Amino acid sequence: MNRLRTSLFWKLMVAFLLVVLVAVGSVAVIARQTTASEYQRLRQNTGQSSTTGYSGTLAAYYAQYGTWDGVSSVLGGGRGQGGRGGPPLQLAGPDGILIVDTMNNEPGGTLSAAELGAGEPILVDGQQVGTLLIGGRGAAPLSQAEKSFLDRVEMALITGAIVAIVVAFGLGFLLFTGITAPLRRLINATETVAEGDLTAQVPVPNHPGDEIDQLSRAFNQMTADLAHADRLRRDMTADIAHELRTPLTVIQGNLEAILDGIYPADAEHLAPILSKAQLLNHLVEDLRTLALADAGELALHPNSMDIGHLVKRTVRDFDASAKDKGVELHSEIPLGLRSIAADASRLEQVLGILLDNALRHTPSGGKVRVRLSQDDDKTQLSVSDTGEGIPSTELPHIFERFYRLQPDSGNDGRSGLGLAIAKAIVGAHGGHIWAESQIGHGTTVTLVIP
Repeated sequence: MNRLRTSLFWKLMVAFLLVVLVAVGSVAVIARQTTASEYQRLRQNTGQSSTTGYSGTLAAYYAQYGTWDGVSSVLGGGRGQGGRGGPPLQLAGPDGILIVDTMNNEPGGTLSAAELGAGEPILVDGQQVGTLLIGGRGAAPLSQAEKSFLDRVEMALITGAIVAIVVAFGLGFLLFTGITAPLRRLINATETVAEGDLTAQVPVPNHPGDEIDQLSRAFNQMTADLAHADRLRRDMTADIAHELRTPLTVIQGNLEAILDGIYPADAEHLAPILSKAQLLNHLVEDLRTLALADAGELALHPNSMDIGHLVKRTVRDFDASAKDKGVELHSEIPLGLRSIAADASRLEQVLGILLDNALRHTPSGGKVRVRLSQDDDKTQLSVSDTGEGIPSTELPHIFERFYRLQPDSGNDGRSGLGLAIAKAIVGAHGGHIWAESQIGHGTTVTLVIP
């Protein structure tokens, strides 16, 4: 937790605060400069509006007298103020020489072109006879009241920036705590899984959440799958030991009895040994098939084949078993089926597994039906029986290894791997297989091959 807080949480907080500082600081500086600039513009515009009459008065004066002599009486001679109580004024002739300067009783001097360009031209009969400047050569100094006003504005900007930073820090703390809290729970759960407890889960909301919630759901699904796989591994190990124990016990007991002279070494006493050895070989071959399927190395030899002929032949091979049990075995195979590219021996193995299971769970007088159909892009094969059916709680598990509906029935010569092998073979062909069942009405297992 401390590692997360010092790495992710505070990195996010520092980055967030840097962004806030840059944003708030930039806004404060721009606002301060803009306020000062606009205030100066307002002062200048106010001064201009208060002296709009000067230009006309001066133009009329020059038109009447043809000279600027005595014009100071019009502008006023008060130092620092215009004659009407306005801002400082300057009047320059056409040559730029100052004629009147209310800031200086002895004007003199020549204005630059830039200064003349900032003034207001005095025109008489379309000819410029002078230039009027408001505020003197530079802006008038700010009064104490104006300075206090700008200082208060600047202090308000600084206070607002500080408040914004503090609020942003609080909001960022709450926001990033909400982000890192589920990550800390994920880290704790991951450490629990690393210690061997595969039942670890993290809380997630019921509604669709953000990426962290999706990650939490994926973690929960992963640990559930790991726990399920671990349980299957333990069960498989126990099941393999159980499957091996019975035939090995029979083989060992019969051999010891023969060696001790209790049983003669004749066909009657050697046959059970051979039978159990064949069962062991079958179990080993089934396990090998599943191991190859898990590794993606299950060998297939696909060729163009007549799927209808394969189904007919396989069903015919089970006719004797069906008659012995008193079960009606029937197939429905339409005419005109297309050939498919598949491994014939593997598909025959799958159909044999399905028929064997159907006959084994169908009582005398029942029916087993095989249906084959095709459409544009797939071939579908189903095997239905009228047996006892499979409980809905057991149905999702029938394709698992060593799974039996009656696990306490003892060793019956079957490995419990048949449907798992069927699923692996169908999957290797790019197809899928599933089962549907109702208690008392039987079961249907369907496979689809593309």
